[in-house]
Amino acid sequence: MNKQNVFTRRRFIRSSFGVAATHKLQCAAESLGLQKQTEVCKLSAQQEIGPYYIPGELLRSDIVEGRAGIPLSLRISLLDSRSCKPVPDAAVDLWHCDAVGVYSGFSKQIFMGPPGPNGGPPEPPGPRFGQDSPDDGGPEPMGPPPDHAPTDKLTFLRGIQLTGAGGAVSFRTVFPGFYMGRTNHIHFKVRVGGHGSGKSYEAGHTSYVGQIFFPEEVTAELMQRDPYRRHKIHRTTQGEDRVFGEQQGELSIAQLRPLNPGQPAAGLVAELVACFDPTSAPGAGFGPGFASLR
Repeated sequence: MNKQNVFTRRRFIRSSFGVAATHKLQCAAESLGLQKQTEVCKLSAQQEIGPYYIPGELLRSDIVEGRAGIPLSLRISLLDSRSCKPVPDAAVDLWHCDAVGVYSGFSKQIFMGPPGPNGGPPEPPGPRFGQDSPDDGGPEPMGPPPDHAPTDKLTFLRGIQLTGAGGAVSFRTVFPGFYMGRTNHIHFKVRVGGHGSGKSYEAGHTSYVGQIFFPEEVTAELMQRDPYRRHKIHRTTQGEDRVFGEQQGELSIAQLRPLNPGQPAAGLVAELVACFDPTSAPGAGFGPGFASLR
């Protein structure tokens, strides 16, 4: 068996331990009256919204719409940093690219780069997308994301869920792929005080914007499997990703485990706890992605 395709139970146990431990610490902190002081409830890192957010998506938990990829069950738990308690009735907008780096709503854009010689597969991106620099041999950071306008009405891998009394939402999706200049990630934003409008959720105050990452070693192995390995461009690692490196991406890595140990293709479970102040707004200084908040 190819070593790079082997998923060990131990590795998944290591990556999935943190969520349970965090919840235990939260309960202990609350019982001791340390809600506002405890390190457990310190503010989570936030990341830029990026150029591919579209408002008014569907209220739904299953966002797959038939896209190929390893099934992923994603749970996001929200905590109020002021009280260390769950945040109910909050809207979580979630969106990400498919296995070959395409976002719905922007599917007519070229995410893979221009065709290679003689119409072949796209060549790996140049230095500004994280490849080795010819000058010093190290990775060169990518510039800020450009502005983009939607090109279609597709809705795959996009949805909104409302938190219940426990402050959590769950989405059924697929493990995200990658595209030029970005490592594998999932976007989400949190809104409070809005209202349901037909099949969507409107308005509301945006309190948090983040991106979800995954353990790098596990992600690299997953990308050797179909359909991800068909994406013939250089994969930007977390070490090469500007957002991950400059916006504390290491603090936004989800806990990950397989539904069946040793069989990742059967499905994965990911969990992330986001702690924020619902009355605040995403901070400035995270680059032009925050300017596109709506």
